[in-house]
Formats: sequence, C-alpha cells, structure tokens
Amino acid sequence: MPRHSPADAPGRTSFRTTDLEAARDWMRSAYGTSLRMKSPAPNGTFSYSRTLAGPVTLSTLALATEYAYASDPLGAVAITHVVSGRMHRECADHAFAAGPGDVLAISQPDLPYTGRVDGAELRAVSLPRRLVEDAAGRLPGRPAPPLRFTRFVPVSPALAEQWKKAVAYLESGVLAGPAAGEPLVVDAAARMIAAHVLTTFPNTAHPASVLSDTRDATPETVRRAVAFIESAPDAEIGLTEMAAAAGVTPRALQYAFRRHVGTTPTAYLRRVRLDLAHADLLAADVADGAGVAAIAHRWGFHHLGRFAAAYRAAYGRSPRRTLEEGGLAGPGIHGVPGP
Repeated sequence: MPRHSPADAPGRTSFRTTDLEAARDWMRSAYGTSLRMKSPAPNGTFSYSRTLAGPVTLSTLALATEYAYASDPLGAVAITHVVSGRMHRECADHAFAAGPGDVLAISQPDLPYTGRVDGAELRAVSLPRRLVEDAAGRLPGRPAPPLRFTRFVPVSPALAEQWKKAVAYLESGVLAGPAAGEPLVVDAAARMIAAHVLTTFPNTAHPASVLSDTRDATPETVRRAVAFIESAPDAEIGLTEMAAAAGVTPRALQYAFRRHVGTTPTAYLRRVRLDLAHADLLAADVADGAGVAAIAHRWGFHHLGRFAAAYRAAYGRSPRRTLEEGGLAGPGIHGVPGP
C-alpha cells in the first residue's frame, strides 16, 4: 500500500509504495497526465519525495525496477543528478545514457522527450523557464528565440560538481533550517539555482547586446532603478524587475551601474538590505530574543558566514557586537549619481 510520511513539513511531500499502479497514478498527479510509465519487471519499491523552494522543485525518486516514460514539453527547466543506477533519455535528435554521478538537462523546455530508468535513484531540480531567462537578462514580452541547451551535459566535470554542491546547500543549508520560511531567502536561493543552470550548461538564454544598451546606460537610468529598489527592498526582485522599473534592458542597467556606481544592480540591492539589517540590529532588544540569524534571514542573507563578513567590511564590527552593544551608524550607500 502507498505510504505518505507523517513527518512531512510544509512544502515537502513524500510517497512510498510497492504498487506500480499507485506509482503511475502518483507520477501522473505530480508531473501531469502526459507522463506514462511501464515496467517489464514485476513489483519493485517506488519512493518519491518533493520539496518546494518558491518556484523551484527539488525531487528524489528511487526506482527499484525498470520504467519507460514519455512526456509532453515540460515548459520548465529540469536538471537530474543520477545518484545510482542508469537512465537513458531522448529529446529531438539527441540521446544520452547516464550513470552514477552524471548530471544532465532532461530536455529542451519546449520539446517532448522519452526515456528509460533502470534501478536508479535520481535527484531532480525543476524550475520555471522564465526564472532562468530572468537570470540571463531577458525582458518579459520581448521577442526572443526559445531557451535551448546547446549541450545537455555540464560544460566541465568541475561545474557538474558545483551543481551538486549548490543543490545540496539549497536542501540542507537553506530549506532544512529556520531560513526556509523567509521569502527573501527562498527567492535568493531560487535565483541562485537559476544562475547555476546558466553557468553549468551551454545555452542560448543570454540576449544579444544592442547599441541601445550602451546609449541607455545613463545616470538617470541608475536613479530610476535606485528609487525602485529603495521603495521596496523587502520585495522579491531581481535584475529583470529592476531593469523593467528603469525602462531599459537588464544589460543596459548593468552597464549603467558599472559606469556610474562601480557596482552591479544586484550588489546594490544587497547593500540596501545590509543597511536595513544593520538598522534592525541597532534597534533590536536582545532581551526579547532578537538574534543575528533571524535579522539576516529577514533581509535575504541565508549564509550567515557571508553575511557576517559583508557586515564587518561595511561597519567595521561584527553583527553580534552591534546587536549586543549597539553602535555607531555605519557608512551609508555611496556612489549614486546626484540630481
């Protein structure tokens, strides 16, 4: 009989069964009715767990027998790490056989695919195509060729290992801890995984540079973006949203910040949030149980070591000391072009 874990936390689902019909039904429910599975071998244990990180889904599937499947286009980006066993998949005119330790992109987001899995444990990450395109600097609504992988395997073994570490950190360092309930932390983690997709797999996501990108890299562009950032620093925003608010392309906004501020838009956003975390630390009452971690997580800093290092560089003291002793206001944000 199917068994669901009674310990499932919000955002996490698990399922285990030896009934192949139940497994098929579960997979159809989880991934859509277009997914069909069959097994040439009798009974085998099927287990599945899924954790949601905002728009990103992390799944682990253990298949003790052989399954074949066919799927319509996912409309999303899916990356799989083969922990054990073997799998084979085909998409368009590309076929790939993967074994233990391999990492691969399952399909082109807009194309159907088929495959077989033989006694394998798979760790999969699925994220919206729009999230990857945003990380690449594409603007919504602008005509562009579909996002495609030019290869379905990582650029190098080193990048494959970095991908595994990034996913493991998301699972154990973010989603398994107290920061999992903080929207800005989850948003930053989802954008981090999207950026890793772009660096790990060769792809066509980045838009071509155009002449207007340089022309629009003006102080006024910076001022519009800064006004947007400072009006909603607690919102889930990234490069695409900042560029849209400034009325330019993401690349033009990056050029503008490098030229006039000497930093990047996302680094500027992090510094605004760091200043707000600093203000919260100064105002916090230790007696009420306020903590550095809670304040850091509130402002989207999920790695406490990096938060502490950035804080010390900006304010010349540790966040813990600020919390416990109070302190002088650190330097504000400099370098924004004046009126």
